[in-house]
Parts: sequence; structure tokens; C-alpha cells
Amino acid sequence: MDIYKLLKFNNYIKNHRIKFLGLWLLSVLDKRYLAIQMDPVLACNLRCKMCYFTDNEYVKQNMKGMFKEEDLEAIAKVNFKNALKLQIGCGAEPTLFKHNTKLIEIAKRYKVPYISMITNGNLLERKDVADFANAGLNEFIFSMHGVSKEKYEDLMDKGVYEKFHDALAFITDQKKTNPGLRLRINYTFNEDNFHELEDFFKVYGQYGIDIIQLRPIDKIGETTYNNFSLKNIENDYDRISGIMKTESEKRGITLLFPKSISRNEQESLVVETGNNSSYLMPYTYCYVSPKFFWNDNFDWRNESWAGWKKRHAWNSELFRNIFISKTELEKPNRNMLNYSVEIN
Repeated sequence: MDIYKLLKFNNYIKNHRIKFLGLWLLSVLDKRYLAIQMDPVLACNLRCKMCYFTDNEYVKQNMKGMFKEEDLEAIAKVNFKNALKLQIGCGAEPTLFKHNTKLIEIAKRYKVPYISMITNGNLLERKDVADFANAGLNEFIFSMHGVSKEKYEDLMDKGVYEKFHDALAFITDQKKTNPGLRLRINYTFNEDNFHELEDFFKVYGQYGIDIIQLRPIDKIGETTYNNFSLKNIENDYDRISGIMKTESEKRGITLLFPKSISRNEQESLVVETGNNSSYLMPYTYCYVSPKFFWNDNFDWRNESWAGWKKRHAWNSELFRNIFISKTELEKPNRNMLNYSVEIN
């Protein structure tokens, strides 16, 4: 399955009522529609300055725990059969978990169509890349916050620029054996690292990159880096994102990027966007970690996904949303899906 073509198709459908109708049908028919984001371990080897791992008090209180190997089968039994995608790693570093190969193998056994792993790459060895790919991983997603060594190691504190390049090379080589394996770069930008994108392909053009996402900085906690304004780069945004788009097209790379970085900075940095897919996020986004599974009152050890849906009249809620206005849907949601998908 090409998850990016599915995203593009979803973007073509502008009517939220049609989207909820489709989601309701998928749920009633017990089909796949969940995007599972799983943190198998709540820890990280880096202290990136735009991340809440730089908030010692938050980390002390919240970032603890690791799934046991024997938990993986039980977790999969709950809702992997309804998963359209499994992403290993979300808010922590999954390569600190020792059982990723088994997790990938279990997901493949449950026929999850698309399995990805998001990582900073600094702990990946050549054998890890081969093991994950051979087990069935479809995509590595690398987080990065700088093109140059200086900016990379400054914003990704404790990160090693050379190790990051080594990991990119390992995946590029592995793609010769597993040509279906994909490499994606998530570049989180701020006013201090945005202009480095002009040199992105000069530095990283030799690697087998398939997808790039440009992500504007977002406030996700009390972080060391605290400049969340993008006002100083608004005038250059179209030019530099245009360079990235042109160069990506030349290389057959899918680029995901915000159409606009204009923000209402008085309202939690809400971005102005016409993307209404965020209305569906509370119904399709399933976060799993040692401390949290989907919903506060979902006991995954003792309750099935079907049982939870029935107890909460889930299908009825989805059906009601077909007839609810956008204004009502916007009240509990924050639009965080501000990007367009270019398929080359």
C-alpha cells in the first residue's frame, strides 16, 4: 500500500461529511482505518532543544516505562487488525527498545499494510537496518533539525552528525536488497534553521530519500528552544519551499509541506489551513505507550477494541458527525495537519 497516495486521495475529498460517512462505513464493517502511533519505550538518547525531553520535570513525571516482550502479542490482538498503519515511535526514541524486530514481525502477521519507524537514527547500526527491513518494515522516518553539522548538533543536543549520516548510508545501501524500503526525512524548522534548507540537497542528495516533510515548529511542552514565532521567515518561505519542491520533483521525492506558515500566535500558534482531515484525528489516531492506550478508560489488557467501541456507542458517534457542522467539529480539535502532499 502506498500510504502517500492515500493521503493525497484524502486531501481531494474536501467535504467532512463524506469523510465521516466513509469512516463510519469502515468502522461498521470492521475494516482498517486506524493510524497507530506506538512508543514501545518512553525514553530518548538525545535532548533535542525543541522537544519536551529537555524539560527535566516533565520527563521525571511522565517519560517512564517500557513494554515487555510478552506484551506485544496482547497489544496486537487488541486492534492491529483494524490498523491501516503502524508507526513505531512517536514522542520517544524506539531504537532504545530491544524487541522492535519482533514487533514488526507481529504487525506483518496481522497484515498491517504499512509499518514505519520514526527515529533520530543515532543508535541505528547496519544490522538493525537489515533486521527491521527483512522483518517487514516499510519506512524509516528520520527526525532532523539542521542541515549543517553545527546546527544539527546544536538543536539535536547529544546527537552526532556523523552517526546520522552513517545511518542514512546504511538505509541507502539496504534499499538495494529491499527496494520497497522507504526513507523519509522530517525536518522541523524554526527561524534559526530554516534557511539551511537551501543547502539540503547539496549535503543529503547522495542518499536514497523518498519523502521529505517540512514541519513548522510547534509548542509541545516547556522546551529549551522557545522561539515559536515564524514571522522573520514568512517572506522567504515561498522561495525556499519552492526550491525544495523543485529539487524534490527532479529526484522523484514526495514532499509534504505547509501551504502557509501564517499563524495566529495568540492562539497556541494555530495555523490557518483549509485541511479538514484533522476533524477525523480523534477517531483515527490511536496512541499507544506503556502509560496510555488510545483512551483514558480503555483497559487494553482486559477489553477488546470491539468491546470498547460498543460500550461507547462509537459507530453512533461517527454517524452523528456526518451531520455536524464544521464549526461544531472545530471546537474540540486543533488543526495540526497543515501540509499538502505532492506526489511526483
